[in-house]
Amino acid sequence: MPTNLNVIDVLHILQLHRKKIIGIVVMALIAAAITLFFVPRYYKSTAYVLPSNPELADKERLAYDHLQRLYNYIGNGDDLDLLYGMTRLDTLYFQLTDSFHLVNNYSIDVSNKELGRLQAMKKLKKNLQFKKTENNQLSISAWDKSPLLAAAIANAAVVLLKQSEENIWLHNYQNSLHNLQNQINIQQQKIIDINQQLLLPNQANEVVLKATLTQSLQLLAEYQKKQANIIMAIQNVAPGLYVVENAVPSIQPDTPKPLFVLIAVAIISFVFAAVVVLIYFGNRSK
Repeated sequence: MPTNLNVIDVLHILQLHRKKIIGIVVMALIAAAITLFFVPRYYKSTAYVLPSNPELADKERLAYDHLQRLYNYIGNGDDLDLLYGMTRLDTLYFQLTDSFHLVNNYSIDVSNKELGRLQAMKKLKKNLQFKKTENNQLSISAWDKSPLLAAAIANAAVVLLKQSEENIWLHNYQNSLHNLQNQINIQQQKIIDINQQLLLPNQANEVVLKATLTQSLQLLAEYQKKQANIIMAIQNVAPGLYVVENAVPSIQPDTPKPLFVLIAVAIISFVFAAVVVLIYFGNRSK
């Protein structure tokens, strides 16, 4: 652009060729409007969840009413980080891909089913966002051409996250129950053996055997009490998370935003047209 033009010259040139500038802006807007008409519209749905306190998985919480009142049901920032970390696993995306038949929904046409499944999963990753909010919540947003499907995917992701967390606790309960059952079996067999020895005539170690029997019976009662607590915990698995708000179908598309796009096109085309006019006609006026 010529450097010897002052503000008055610039305004004068723009005034003289305003129709050209307006024409370029109008053509750019028409082209943008036509493009927007053919561009697919994507709808966004968002669900919000809170992390649960992992201490709720304590098996003792169900055995004593006064202990239940001591637990804070909502987790802290560290618990939110753990929940967020679970969203990085491909397992979640593959489950959603299979549940909603996204290979067909995304119109992925490949002969290899596993390759098509992988491509659909990668596309889902772009259309599904997990974000930690300032309120210690996890937002789960899904985009899709169908507002109903977008909401369904977001809500299904909530369910899968909740189930994954609860399955971890349930697996720990079951392992504890298995180990405890082994201890119970050992004590029961020990009690049987001692009772059989006590039936023998002229048992010299009767006092020691009775003391050992008492100890084994106490251990057995303790183990059986713990077993009852674990069984109760399995039947009442603590929530993996708490849903603050379920995703609902959106009425208006989230992308593209026609008004924002048209305003941006108008500004950019105006600046471009003005620069071209100033360069071309500014040089001719020298």
